[in-house]
Amino acid sequence: MRKTIIKALVIFAAVPSVLAGCIKEAVPTDVATQPQVSLETLVRGIPAALVQVGSAGYASQGQAWDFGLPAIHIATESMTGDLVVTGNTGYDWFAQFGTNTALGSEYAVAALTWNTYYSWIKMANDVIRQISGRDIDELTSTEKSYLGFAYTYRAMFYFDLVRLYEAKPVTDPNTTYRVPESILGLGVPVVLPETTEEQAKNNPRASVDDIYNNIIIPDLNQAEELLTGFSATDKYTISLAFVYGMKARVYLERGTAGDDAGDESAASEAYAKAAEYARMAITASGCTPLTQTQWEDPSNGFNSAVSNNAWIWGLAIPAESVSNLLGFTAHMSTENAWSAYGNDVGRAINRNLYNSINRYDFRKHSWLDPDRGFYEYKSCRPDGTTYFRQTLKDYANIKFRPAGGNYQDPIAGGAADHCMMRVEEMYFIEAEAAAHSNLSEGARLLNDFMNNWRMTGDMQYDCSSRATTVESFTNELMLQKRIEFWGEGIVMFDMKRLNMSTRRGYVGTNAPASYRLNTEGRAPWWNFVISRGETQNNPAVANQNNPDPSDCIKPTN
Repeated sequence: MRKTIIKALVIFAAVPSVLAGCIKEAVPTDVATQPQVSLETLVRGIPAALVQVGSAGYASQGQAWDFGLPAIHIATESMTGDLVVTGNTGYDWFAQFGTNTALGSEYAVAALTWNTYYSWIKMANDVIRQISGRDIDELTSTEKSYLGFAYTYRAMFYFDLVRLYEAKPVTDPNTTYRVPESILGLGVPVVLPETTEEQAKNNPRASVDDIYNNIIIPDLNQAEELLTGFSATDKYTISLAFVYGMKARVYLERGTAGDDAGDESAASEAYAKAAEYARMAITASGCTPLTQTQWEDPSNGFNSAVSNNAWIWGLAIPAESVSNLLGFTAHMSTENAWSAYGNDVGRAINRNLYNSINRYDFRKHSWLDPDRGFYEYKSCRPDGTTYFRQTLKDYANIKFRPAGGNYQDPIAGGAADHCMMRVEEMYFIEAEAAAHSNLSEGARLLNDFMNNWRMTGDMQYDCSSRATTVESFTNELMLQKRIEFWGEGIVMFDMKRLNMSTRRGYVGTNAPASYRLNTEGRAPWWNFVISRGETQNNPAVANQNNPDPSDCIKPTN
């Protein structure tokens, strides 16, 4: 074990902190010294900040998209084309993301990701700063776990930022949007505990490779070392399994980057590590995929970390942090009675994606079929059958339930746990990564997952005919992954990584006119734009910003 905490590369920018709030996250119960109490406060504050209303600074101005990481997940889902608004689009607080309008640096929504992630990074840095430079052998077990948490958080935040802001090439012939060569390969400015105010005011975007090599991967390596032997007591506490899962995500991303760069050796090594860490996450977590009963649970479906054995890590949303509109459930649950997102707006699945789901795959029950007799849908509402038939539109989702099935009370029903990683993702990563060295093994892994965990009756899933090449297999795997994680804030990153197309404009679409955006390959709006506040405070990035994608592709008729 290394004797001294490693300090990563210094480049980077100071940002304000976020106030801590209540959190269910458990922490080690060793008797704490006074410095440990301070560390405990800092550590507890990070997951609380991730779900805090107003973390981007705009909730007080009436912006109902400002409620932290759950809001970011809705935003990225809205940008995929797989999520469709079925009703009054004027009530859709995420319409800018769904219609690719007003996404430039001068608009408030640019702060949703920029302000929040850098605030959270500062909180992780504050924990690291208190212990930085001390001999590891001198740390208590509590301090080691806290430091492991902080490194995990920081790696996760930078990983998300790089995936959001890296300006990947767009080659769609139907748009003039292009990424200047000068910013290809750039990530984001990096902030570390030792960053000075002077450095913060002249802090250019670091390269993607540098951020992975000097921050994300080293932070996860340190977290793995520090959390070895630590046992998380609940699903609200970061565990070694989550660190393994993060490594699986990171190495899958690096594998694709190696492919894109034509570096076969780097790609092969990264894919092998992705598959290895995905399996390690499955094993270390002891988790098993959701059963049909758990998936369709009208009271606890996708809202509780403790009602199933699939979640590796989740965020608790305390009731005191909930309002009637500033929360994930208010926007994503169609059964709640306190927001416009049930019968007035509605979140639905893209009709084409729904039609691609095998009728014997129980995941199809998460959206209302035009034939309401297709399945005996379960509801937390006593008038559920009538409500589903007469109120909700076709393809509306019933995947995300109000907490405890409480569809009437915005506080109790809105205090739903938010999933950050479930074990199913590791099965998908393992299969995709394995296919790059052994295509038949990747296909076998996907077949096994689908047949063991998702198909009903005697029906068997077999992707063999759609797995003749790595590309065709990846397309099939991504189809199943888009179905599996619809609405959970995962898929856009994969679509951007794999240069996938998005399509909401076609004959028979269920998308409103302004949302009918089609692309050939990667969507321009997946390259997020740095906020104006940052370009003003840190002029070094002013000439490094990503192009504004707003309105660069027109909706189809």
